[in-house]
Amino acid sequence: MPGTVSVTGVKTTPPRERVTAASREWNRTWRRGQSNDDRVARLMAETLEQGLSRLRGRSVRIREIRREFLRSSSSFRTERLHVVLDGGNPLRVFFKDLNPEHQMDKARTVREFGLASSHRELQMYQSVLSPAHFGTLHLYASRWDDRGLYWIFLEDGGRTLLRSFADVERWTVAARWAARFHAATRDLPEAQTSFLPRYDHSHYRECAERVRQILPNLEAGERRLVSRGLDCYAKCIDWLGARPRTVIHGQFFGQNIMLRTGHAGPEVAVIDWETAALGPGSFDLVSPAYFEAYQAETRQPMDWESFCRDLAPVVLYQSLKWLAWWGHHRRLSHKFSNFMKELGTVLEEHFATG
Repeated sequence: MPGTVSVTGVKTTPPRERVTAASREWNRTWRRGQSNDDRVARLMAETLEQGLSRLRGRSVRIREIRREFLRSSSSFRTERLHVVLDGGNPLRVFFKDLNPEHQMDKARTVREFGLASSHRELQMYQSVLSPAHFGTLHLYASRWDDRGLYWIFLEDGGRTLLRSFADVERWTVAARWAARFHAATRDLPEAQTSFLPRYDHSHYRECAERVRQILPNLEAGERRLVSRGLDCYAKCIDWLGARPRTVIHGQFFGQNIMLRTGHAGPEVAVIDWETAALGPGSFDLVSPAYFEAYQAETRQPMDWESFCRDLAPVVLYQSLKWLAWWGHHRRLSHKFSNFMKELGTVLEEHFATG
């Protein structure tokens, strides 16, 4: 149930204990379902006050927070915070707990427990994502400390996600947004993007190795198809490694695209940036709308047929990458069989001669 906590008079955080003991205590608090206790809420309020004060250039105080756990939480625990500021002004905030130890039960069975991807999302909001330029969510505040408190507080962008593949109009908007974003981030300085993984030759070779690891567990027919895919993929690695790189989302799926109504800026806001990387823009999304928008933004003449032809190695890589992932978790989802079909299709249509 949502909890309402008055936070008037909060000035300091609880005293810091030894790192390991403090981290264990906070983890126990979350696991017991006691995330509404006053201590957590007060620390949330203090963190948010500090962030809002920096963002607005003046002191901001919080009078009240009502916390609402979001049942739509998929990987990490998320909440909608109904905040009342001094003066009675309301503010809705999206809260995300990025501690991998606090992942949702289903996510814990398939996701790693390292902090790298969590920290990457925070760094994307701090270093790359600009609400003014890209319409991404405002980062109101964050907390990243050795007690296991890995929190971000974002602008609440709403509740509606682009879940339907049949919504061509909205997907066109999303494709144009991706093209503008890729064009704008293709030449960012190294200092701004050094934290991002690079899709280079080493990355593509590691993908091949992960695929080889699942081969012994496949049925004979599956093994033959995946082995053939690996043979074709090995011939593409040098080509893929030489592709121009830009900042990509990495999982540009409908569930990570928020639809914004009554908003003066872009109609979509892309969320969940844990998988961001430096790689070819075509890894995110390709469509005629993307092609046209990217060409317009970069002012570079491009040939549509050549553009589509160059996608075959990308689709091959994507199919193998996800087969390596779902090959270890195929009992949990039908997606392994979906990517097997995709692999078969790309091999038949573009690699028939090997």
